[in-house]
Amino acid sequence: MEILKKNVKIKTSVIIIACLVFAVILIGILLWGGRVNDTNILSTILGSLFAGLIVAIIQFVIAWQDYRQTEKLKKLELLEVLYTRSNRTFYENYIKQAKQEINMMGVTASRFFNDFADDDPNATANAKVLLDALRRDVNVKILLPDSEFVDESKRQEIEKVKQLVANIKSKYQGYQLEVRYFKHIATHSIFNVDDKSIVGPVFPELESKYTPALYLRNSSPLAFKYLSYFKNEWKKAE
Repeated sequence: MEILKKNVKIKTSVIIIACLVFAVILIGILLWGGRVNDTNILSTILGSLFAGLIVAIIQFVIAWQDYRQTEKLKKLELLEVLYTRSNRTFYENYIKQAKQEINMMGVTASRFFNDFADDDPNATANAKVLLDALRRDVNVKILLPDSEFVDESKRQEIEKVKQLVANIKSKYQGYQLEVRYFKHIATHSIFNVDDKSIVGPVFPELESKYTPALYLRNSSPLAFKYLSYFKNEWKKAE
């Protein structure tokens, strides 16, 4: 709807400019052709029309630049800018949508498993959405840095995740859950569910939930770069 409004605004500006140009030319012909006796009135009208034409052209240029910026964003297939990643409900609903695959790349994934893969019988349903996705035969791939490339304070979280994954795989054989580890510091965060992805940077000494991210369709050229990076890292990881 926003783009439609901008299109209407640009088309309206073009029509106004065309009308003003026509009016200026017509009055100019009448003035310089000497066909009107009272030239003062026409001169005043001509001056007003010319000023209006300049204003209309300026408005058109502004509208056109705004439209071009909007078109660039449209090509990025940007769904939303996430200023933080702390909205648990957003991620819960995001995982619930999964039908084919979930691909994740992060630092420890401890919050991910704690929030959405709680196998405790007393845990609430919204704390089991990842397990539910696995029951639906969703293929889940997790990429994390090897513990030697993580801050010492977070190494224990890596080990806990390894134990959680081992417990899930032993208890629920047949689940399509795989975790691999790469041999470098994590610099990118990727969370892909089917045809949409959340991508962003990893900042040292700052928890991922406090960092910004972009929510994109996979058809976005930016998302394509991130997903290609994930595939390459997955092949190299152990």
